[in-house]
Amino acid sequence: MMHQELIAKLGVVLGEPWNLDALVADSRAAGGWTSLTVVKPLHLVGGVGSPPNATAIR
Repeated sequence: MMHQELIAKLGVVLGEPWNLDALVADSRAAGGWTSLTVVKPLHLVGGVGSPPNATAIR
């Protein structure tokens, strides 16, 4: 029920579960932990799910 309310009606993007191992390794190597994570879901009217396409920009 929560997914339908948050995603379809309010447009909130939920990410679960994400594999961040590569981002952590890169952050350790670079010595910095700042990044911008961008997620653009498919534009589906009334949709409650979308294939994941998250991208972390450093």
